Parts: sequence; C-alpha cells; structure tokens
Amino acid sequence: MLNLEELRRIKDRVGGFVEPVLSVYLNTNPADPENRNKAYLLRLKDALKELGVPKRLAETALRQVEARQRLGRTLVLFASREGETETLLLQTEMPEEILWGEPHLAPLQLVIDEHQPTGVVLVDAKRFRFFITSLGQIEEELGAANVFDTAGWREITISPSSANPQGGMAQDLFERRVEAQTRRFYKELGEEIRDLVAQFGIKRLILAGPEERTAAFAEALPSEVSRLVGGRAHLPTGASEAEVLRRVSELEERLEREEERALLAQARERGVYGMRETLEALAEGRVHVLIVPWPFSGEVAWCDSCSLAVDRAREDGGCPYCGGRTRSRRAADALLDLAESRDAGIEFVRGENAGELREELGGLAGLTRF
Repeated sequence: MLNLEELRRIKDRVGGFVEPVLSVYLNTNPADPENRNKAYLLRLKDALKELGVPKRLAETALRQVEARQRLGRTLVLFASREGETETLLLQTEMPEEILWGEPHLAPLQLVIDEHQPTGVVLVDAKRFRFFITSLGQIEEELGAANVFDTAGWREITISPSSANPQGGMAQDLFERRVEAQTRRFYKELGEEIRDLVAQFGIKRLILAGPEERTAAFAEALPSEVSRLVGGRAHLPTGASEAEVLRRVSELEERLEREEERALLAQARERGVYGMRETLEALAEGRVHVLIVPWPFSGEVAWCDSCSLAVDRAREDGGCPYCGGRTRSRRAADALLDLAESRDAGIEFVRGENAGELREELGGLAGLTRF
C-alpha cells in the first residue's frame, strides 16, 4: 500500500532529475471504456512522438507501461535521458497529461493535499474495527474484536437454564452491566486510537456504526482525538473493506470541499487574495497557506535569482525585484516551488470552490502570518 511519505519522497526525488524530464499521468483504469485493448498505450505512443521525446527514452517508457500486469486508475511515470526513472500506480482519478520539459509535480501535490490519512473507527456495542484510508486505498489495522464476553455473568444475571436474563430486575441489571462495560471499553479504545493517530499521522477521523454507538464512543474520546472527528457514517460492523471505502470516500469528498470553503472564507476576511497581491505577499514570506484553484493552467514569469514567480515581468523581460532575466514556467509547478521556498503550505481547491477563487478572489489567495 503506497503511503503519503513514500509519495513525498518520490516527488522530492523527481524534482532533482536532470531536465528535460518526461512526466506521464496516464489513465489506465480498466473500467474505463476508453482503455479497451490497452488503448492507453496508443495514446502514450502518439503523445511521445508529438512531443519529440528521444526514441530510446520513448521506447523505455512504453516498455515500462506495457510490462505492468497490475494497473490502477492512474499510472504515473517520470523519466530523464540520464536513466533516472520513477513509476507508480495510484487508485485516484487524475487528468491525463504527458509532458516533456521540467518535472510536472503539481498533480502529485494535489494528491498529497487531498488524500491525507483518515482513520475509520467502525464500532457497535460489542465489536470494533479500525481502518486507514489514503490515496484511494484502505487497510484494516485492527480486525474485528469482541469487546467482552458476557458468559461469565450467568450466575448473577442469567438463569442457569436459559441464555437470556430472567425477569425485569435481572434484565435491568444485565443491561446496566453491559453498558458500564461498554463505556469502560470505549474509554480504553479511545486511548488506543490516540496512539494510532500519532503512529500513522492521521489527520481526520470518521466514526462509523449505529448512530447511538458512534455518539457514545465520541464522548469517550480524549479531547485531542475528538478534535479530529470530521464526520460519521452508518455502517454495520461486518461491512466489507470495499463498502467501507466507498462510503468513507463519499464522506471525505464532502468534508474536503467544506474545508476548502472555510479556507476561502478565512482568506476573504483576514488573508490576501488576487494574483498580484498574493504573489507579492508570498514572495515576502507573509503567506503560510497558499490557496490555488485546480486545475491551474497557464504560465508565469520566473526569476531563478530570486526563486519567485511574478504576475508579469518588466517590459524588457526583467524581474521587477532584481532586474535579472525571467523565464516562462508552468504556473502550477512554479507556485509549488515558490510555496516550498517560502515555507508555505499549499492547498488546491476544486469544483465550485475553484470557481469562486477564480471569479471572486482574483485567481489566488493566501492565509497570512501577519
């Protein structure tokens, strides 16, 4: 299971490849009708020819893709003429792009931004399961387990001749003991969840199960863990991994868009927005979170001396800060480099949020440090 740390390492390593670099984001989803008879290979071959990729490198790239027996929704490949290569499969949908030049890393950052590890606690009165979802994948870290066994309570609460409590008083006593044991277990489980959150770098928790049980479990969580709960889902504890992933993915999509809307509201109220204003604030180190609409196309003027993107160069093509020559770069990748050089996080927003950022906030925004 590919994790985010591995993806970050790959992104950093590819950033050091000797240019020009082949960057491939190829739709290989077997369920897509456009990929019948491995049609993605033909699309890749045509693109490599159109881009003028050196023949030996193009043949190597095609062989690597063709040799893949197991395919995900997107195949990502980077390769340089120096023999440097990276290939990975993602279970996330990404626009198909095949480029030749500087490494195209912005889509990987988008994946990192949108697929932070989420912990899923599936719990009812007697059992629990714990999953981690990330990058369109799911893995069960703790399997289904019984909270407790009531068999040892027979002599107190259950008639020896029956598996069920006899009489109203006995029934009430039995149920009170079950609830007390459940509360103790939820408290112990909450402590264990806190350890798992730290171990796996979990950024969000989703509680799943019967509504009354997820509510009771939420009350037992330590405060620092409770703050991570983003939503709840109604699921049976015996649900398959595929069903858990489907339901949680739908909820995560909604939560991601809600968090984006909150960021835009903060930028509007006490941040900075507008292309020129945001770039200037970012260059000055005043932005700690850069908010970018996705997709972010086009090019910007880039000054290598200052390591910054400018809204527009001077009439003579010079940098407005140092006067040095600027060059044209893909805007998304330039902003990624600029944010990293200024120790700023970057958040890509999509759908209606991207439309609002483009139409009402001038195309870029940021949350400022001061």
